[in-house]
Amino acid sequence: MTEQQSLAETTVKRFAVLAAAAGLSTWAIDSAATQVGLPSMQVALGISVTASQWILNIALMVLAGFVTVGGALGDRQGRTRVFRWGLVLILAGAAVTFAGGLLGQFAVVLGGRALEGLGAAFMLPASTALLIDVFSQQERGGAQGRMMMISMTVTAFAPTLLGLVIQYISWPFAYLFVVGAAVIAFFLVGRVNYPQVKPQPTSFDYQGSLLLLLAVVLLTFGIMQAGILGFSSPSVLLLVAGGLLAGVALVLLSLREDKPLIQFRLLTIRNVAIAMFVSLMRFLPNVLMGAFVARYVQQVLGLSPTVTGLLMIVPVLAQVVAAPVAGKMLDKGGPRQPVSLGVGLLVAGLVTLAIGFPAQNLWLVIIGTVVGGAGFAFTNPVQIAALNQTPLEQRGMLAGLMPLAGQFGTTLWVALVTAGLGIFMARELAGGAESEAAAQASALGTITWIAVGVTLVTLVVSLMLRNVDAPANDLATGQGTQNEERGTPKRGTTT
Repeated sequence: MTEQQSLAETTVKRFAVLAAAAGLSTWAIDSAATQVGLPSMQVALGISVTASQWILNIALMVLAGFVTVGGALGDRQGRTRVFRWGLVLILAGAAVTFAGGLLGQFAVVLGGRALEGLGAAFMLPASTALLIDVFSQQERGGAQGRMMMISMTVTAFAPTLLGLVIQYISWPFAYLFVVGAAVIAFFLVGRVNYPQVKPQPTSFDYQGSLLLLLAVVLLTFGIMQAGILGFSSPSVLLLVAGGLLAGVALVLLSLREDKPLIQFRLLTIRNVAIAMFVSLMRFLPNVLMGAFVARYVQQVLGLSPTVTGLLMIVPVLAQVVAAPVAGKMLDKGGPRQPVSLGVGLLVAGLVTLAIGFPAQNLWLVIIGTVVGGAGFAFTNPVQIAALNQTPLEQRGMLAGLMPLAGQFGTTLWVALVTAGLGIFMARELAGGAESEAAAQASALGTITWIAVGVTLVTLVVSLMLRNVDAPANDLATGQGTQNEERGTPKRGTTT
């Protein structure tokens, strides 16, 4: 390789990381603008608390419903093209949300948020698949670590900055930052012609797409309603049953098709199956350490929202520090070490919280979230572990399926923890708890101990990961699959 070729390759890789990080940062800024601005939106638009939640939920539901479709389109149409489509949709959605806010039109705001969710569904899997295409297996961990370090830094400080904009200007102007971030990401992804997978002009699985959308929407909405109405509600049971039936139909259809939307046969590959499981389960501790810690420090410890926001930056900074370390561990020894270490840290963080919650000890809560935040960052290489074992033409699809597992897991765990919190608080109050705050603290402690047990199971499963090489049709390396432990590659074979 000549010096000029080496410089060109380095430039490609640099812009690949920056573009992927900018894409993730765009969605992080969008999410922060919505979460921080939601109370102001409710007042300005004159809507109820329940209605205001749809400003947040509609984007998440659209994202969950179309993220696998977006990944599959990347396989068929090219990663960069779909990445750009996603950014354009996010930009357009943010502009519509901005206009709806200025006009005071709730329906327009909802439409803008739906567009933003659709854009994220296209952009997020394409950004992950791009890194896999551009970097060799020995470089992917470091690339992912750098990408996460940049995006998590934005995630840490975006709420504070946007909070100032919302407080001193107006909430619609927060979405102009989303527009700016999308423009930057669009420029970066178009800066270099990536040596990516050749688009596959194959037929699209419209039936599978419709069934997936139906399954995700019904299950997600059903779980959301369960957090309000309870899991025994007839409407909740009907929604969940409908979603499960659509899911079963999707699996049966996919097993019959030659080119299905979701290739369920990939789950026969050990690392892919384990990665999907870990992707789902790791969000249980993440939910407890995020939303429920924020609720705890305000409702139990009596801290202000401003102080709470500052405290929540600390675990995110732990992720910023841990992400590149996890990437280096992945490149050096494979995925098993960083992922199992990450799940182990999640267990340690949960144990600390389980002790700190009932004791109402702020320092233990902070330590638990910091340890857990670092642990979550160390589990990120599980995505690379799965994608390394996925054929090139199916990477986009799997890159979309894994965020779906995470999104669905978040929704599921929030509903289950909320329901469990209500049950255990009622028991504590009936048992003579001195106050509602004390009952909540004790109930959260009980729920967290249950989460410790669940996460220990996840730890055992993560130890089953194999340190194996990428398939022979790997775009970046062209090296063969290694079905044994690292060190004895088998060239010319496929998974």
